[in-house]
Amino acid sequence: MAWVKPVTYESASDEVKAIIDKRGHDILKSEKVATLLKNSVVYDSVEINGWRMDAELQRLLSKRLGDLLEYVISKEHNSYVCTNYFTRCLKEQGIDFETTEFTDEEKLIIDYGRAVARDFHNIPDELKERMKKTFTEEQIVVITGMAAVISADNIFETVMDFH
Repeated sequence: MAWVKPVTYESASDEVKAIIDKRGHDILKSEKVATLLKNSVVYDSVEINGWRMDAELQRLLSKRLGDLLEYVISKEHNSYVCTNYFTRCLKEQGIDFETTEFTDEEKLIIDYGRAVARDFHNIPDELKERMKKTFTEEQIVVITGMAAVISADNIFETVMDFH
């Protein structure tokens, strides 16, 4: 359980109540989302921008590649909620991360996600070159943007003690 109490509809600001009214009260069932809703800007930055970035990644690449990237980063960060979520997403696509044979492109996304999660200050030049040979510059920017957004989500989840 998080060490900051999740917002309730009764305790929410008028701005947050408007978000809840628009999206539906079911969003409060997620402890993480209800905690993000303590502040509408934080909710928008972490949760909504995460979904927007995910949609853009899927548009430019595929759901499978996006879910692999987000799974690997979440797993590397020991992010319980996100790892479980993306494990389910992969399973729905028939992917068992431990036994599936991945394409070269998928292996590259996995390698890049791990590198970003482990030490974003030191992405190997060889890995950057592989990325440039496989993806457009726009795709690389979106992949890296998604890596940053899921990392922020993982940090929030871990610091707040969601597990």
